[in-house]
Amino acid sequence: MVEAGTIIESIYYLLKRIGPTDKLKLVKLLYFADKFHLIKYGRTITNDEYWAMDHGPVGSNIKDVLEYDSILSISKNELKYAEKFFSKVKRNKFQANDIEVSPEFNFLSETDIEALDMTIKHFSSMSTWKIRDFSHKYPEWTQYEELFENKETRRERIQTEELISIIPNDPFGFSAKDIENAKSIFNGVC
Repeated sequence: MVEAGTIIESIYYLLKRIGPTDKLKLVKLLYFADKFHLIKYGRTITNDEYWAMDHGPVGSNIKDVLEYDSILSISKNELKYAEKFFSKVKRNKFQANDIEVSPEFNFLSETDIEALDMTIKHFSSMSTWKIRDFSHKYPEWTQYEELFENKETRRERIQTEELISIIPNDPFGFSAKDIENAKSIFNGVC
């Protein structure tokens, strides 16, 4: 089950460390954090449903949380929780709110924070368009590339297991053996 609180705290964590950031880059950073956590620990941080879209893989609930002022898919309590942690500063740009007391992350585990930190380390310095293009290198998106180029689809469902993938010189340093092990864990074969 997707927990909006986890997504909200993850967004805040990213914004607090990298500063104001646009929606597309936040969506990509969370995609990479979910991918890292899934490969290393057998689950994503957000438990979100991913879709291949023109701009790469997108977590549907992550997207909805970042569109909180125009989408009704999050509850009023979740909206209040989001507004506590971050706000829109421009049409598609967000910043962390100043919170007097350092928040206790009720939804993020130590391994979630590890995955967010690894993502910050490897991807936060990339521009929005560079990180978008980088997300297009992974097989969970490239399998649909021709459909997007020919305008035959707007989105295609990515199965969670498909996120267990690497590319040559993968920034996280996972090996083919790591991928094999992650797929075994995910499928309960261990």
